[in-house]
Amino acid sequence: MAKLRYKTHPDFPFYAAQFNVCALNEILTGKGLAFIQELEVEINGEWKDMGQAFKDHDLIINNPNTRFFEPTSQEDRDRGFTL
Repeated sequence: MAKLRYKTHPDFPFYAAQFNVCALNEILTGKGLAFIQELEVEINGEWKDMGQAFKDHDLIINNPNTRFFEPTSQEDRDRGFTL
């Protein structure tokens, strides 16, 4: 699971790891839905725009594109997803 927070409410972080598979760019937060562009993710102790984290492969997806997480190997990071 990734530690996330809303850009507009940074004092209330939460954990999530699943996409809403019925819509584009939405994360299931446990209390509802949030768009990727509204969120920041904590990577190595620093907060980063979630969209940029995907572009930099600091976050990757699983093969069916239902979950996201930090890469566990250099091969997964290079590929941008896990097999």
